[in-house]
Amino acid sequence: MNEPRHFAFLDTARGLAFLLVILFHAALVVGPFPGRSLVLQGGYGVQLFFLASAITLCHSMSQRKLDETHPVTFFFLRRLFRIAPLFWLALIFYWVVPNVMPSFWLGQGAPSGVHASYFVLTALFLHGWHPYTFNSIVPGGWSIAVEMIFYAVFPLLFCLVNSLKRAGLAVLASFVYYKFMLHSVFPFFHDHVFAGIDAHEMDFFMNLWFPAQLPVFLVGFLAYYLLKDSLVQKTMESKLWPGVWFLGCAVGLVGWSALQIRFVPGLFPAVLAMAGMIIALSGVSMWWIVNPLLCGLGRISFSCYLMHFAGLGLALKWLGRGQVLTEAAPAIDAGGAHANAFLFLRLLTVALLLTVVFSTLTYHAVEKPGIEIGRRLIRKLNQRARAAAGAQAVLPDSSPN
Repeated sequence: MNEPRHFAFLDTARGLAFLLVILFHAALVVGPFPGRSLVLQGGYGVQLFFLASAITLCHSMSQRKLDETHPVTFFFLRRLFRIAPLFWLALIFYWVVPNVMPSFWLGQGAPSGVHASYFVLTALFLHGWHPYTFNSIVPGGWSIAVEMIFYAVFPLLFCLVNSLKRAGLAVLASFVYYKFMLHSVFPFFHDHVFAGIDAHEMDFFMNLWFPAQLPVFLVGFLAYYLLKDSLVQKTMESKLWPGVWFLGCAVGLVGWSALQIRFVPGLFPAVLAMAGMIIALSGVSMWWIVNPLLCGLGRISFSCYLMHFAGLGLALKWLGRGQVLTEAAPAIDAGGAHANAFLFLRLLTVALLLTVVFSTLTYHAVEKPGIEIGRRLIRKLNQRARAAAGAQAVLPDSSPN
């Protein structure tokens, strides 16, 4: 089987997404410093991951359905071998070696304590449906739960949202859907389904679980079909417009965070701006961003996402701050805004270096072997299915004349 074309600009988008995430988490553990509110917008890095995932899967499925006998079955197998090995390793690692980071980073989403069933649900990727299991076992595991639910519904979405027009209508519908969910469905769940759960835990869960993130993936579908549009492709061949487009969307992403427009949820303009940035990265003149460094970071970004919590924890220890953080005081005040800024830069630098080292190892030792095992299995299944279909086709007609 031929593998679908690999796009460097999508690797770059994933590399940028990871940088935003580590910026966000590094800023969270440091007290106020100039520009901290801007750095905290890096929390949208996870949505940038989601967008890149939707675009990648749409492209992959459009190619593979022409070459595979059972594209949906093989899609699920491919996703399982891509995600599960490293995620299961992270589940074991963070609980066997909990001192690698501040202890309260584990089990944060389970105020009544972590139960054995939480591990089972997380290992089965079912932890995305309850506030206490959502993010309590693997740090950042909530996003993996959302991604896996997206995988489960992706084949259906791919069949339904199969053109630029339909993708545009789906995004518009998702705006209405999101407003309805925010004002009606989410409060109902809070009051009746998850009654008695702490408001802070509920807000985290309701703002990030799959029903709240579905519009992000639909915007990813829209971006995929825009990337296929001839007018957009012609524009991206320009030496000027991709850079202008990218910078304009980046400014829009930053500027929107300063606005408070009640009618428009902040998620939507931010995600649309990031989708525009991804489209701009496809431009031929974007070599200054689509470079080997960011592409390489993007290729190991899944490992980076799971390992950067360990990187941050070890960096805190190396800087002598590992025992300072507590659940009651989750951020460090180094003695003023400028001291905090200096601490943030040191923490970010050390954590980033450690994360890249760890992630390079896990990528080659866990991710790539898992992907290759999945490919071999799918190749064998595909060959058998084709052989069976060929044998059936050459059987003589035994029906009576």
